[in-house]
Amino acid sequence: MECRVPVSELVKGYRAYAGLLDAVGYGVERTAVTEYLADTADERAEVEDVLSQAMGGECKGRQISAQVAERMQDLVRALQDEIARVGAGPGHAAPAEVADALRARPEEERERVGDAILLNGHRRFLQRRYMSVEEFRHVLSERGDKGRLALVKLVPFLQRELEKRGFSMSEDEIGQLFDAACEERQVPACLKGILREADGEFSGGLINLRDMVGDEDPDLWLERVREKLQFRSHSAMHKAVADATSLKYDCVHKALSGRKKAKRIQAEIKYCLDKWLQEVEAGREPGISQDHRGVSVDQMHCLLATLERRFATKEKIYRLISAKTGIKTGSVRRYFQSKGQLKYAPLAVYRCAIGLANGEACELPRRESYLTDNRIRHVARELARQVNEALDRWHCSADTPELEIAYRELRRALIVTMKEGREAVPAMA
Repeated sequence: MECRVPVSELVKGYRAYAGLLDAVGYGVERTAVTEYLADTADERAEVEDVLSQAMGGECKGRQISAQVAERMQDLVRALQDEIARVGAGPGHAAPAEVADALRARPEEERERVGDAILLNGHRRFLQRRYMSVEEFRHVLSERGDKGRLALVKLVPFLQRELEKRGFSMSEDEIGQLFDAACEERQVPACLKGILREADGEFSGGLINLRDMVGDEDPDLWLERVREKLQFRSHSAMHKAVADATSLKYDCVHKALSGRKKAKRIQAEIKYCLDKWLQEVEAGREPGISQDHRGVSVDQMHCLLATLERRFATKEKIYRLISAKTGIKTGSVRRYFQSKGQLKYAPLAVYRCAIGLANGEACELPRRESYLTDNRIRHVARELARQVNEALDRWHCSADTPELEIAYRELRRALIVTMKEGREAVPAMA
């Protein structure tokens, strides 16, 4: 027979748990706690009913599974152990005493405890907390660097930290929070603690050029990076860096151009190029707009000999690449002309050409006939008959404008019917 105990044991544990979380600024996700405590749907319904009534004081005389009550106590003990682990409360005191001790601590310390809880197995039992964009900006202004941060390095870090805490945000969404024009939105409150812990590693400002290029000649280093990241030109690389950071193009261009390079550059330039290089070295595609990347048409022209040995004509090469990339055949043709007006070819075209030269599948996509379906053929046949009759009437009536219009409307209906695969003759006005 199942052992049952007064519901007061469950309620006491639940209130203790809620009190500890409240002391660090979190509410309890009661549904998640209920699902953890109960094994069956009936048991979950019973626990939910008990907790909802108990919080209003209506639980006298009722009983609950002893196992459910014990699991609740286990949760309380585990939470107290976590609080003690981060040095924020006595490990063996009553939960109410621990909660009172926490409330007496400075806000930053309570937030640190709350963040530690958010990072462990209790996260699913916590209600999510958010702050406004204004609060977020206030946190930034309180930093020693006044929020002047190298976003290209900070944003991926924040994304990883938020993911650990159960929040999924893209880099673009996080980056927008730092934009003064950002609309009102909910910002995960845990960002406050994450930013407080983020040290000078993410600060913007100037660094020595040698910190980026090492002992290598700056011009040689920059050219090697440009080639590795496959930028069309140094100017294109400067534009890409400006797009990915808080820096203006003129700032990046001035720092990286000319025979005499500046001895000091903005740290974001280094962070940005380092990030892209790491992604390429790891075999990942860097987040760089294709507008800035490409290869010289000379490189494309050098592939022609290999491609011509594989394919019957140049036109077939151009049509294959066009079909695979979606770029018009005429444009593809010009990318292979070393003496043409174009200097660079898109990276997608170059990669496609390399693939074809290395034996990649090369069949042109077959266009399926509009008339494959018997039903469509039947409709098209009927419309074609009507079109021919309308044409005869028009020619036999001294080119009457109304008959010409009727003929052209029927002809258009025939074309639309085949292209759209209609299975009935459309009604004509």
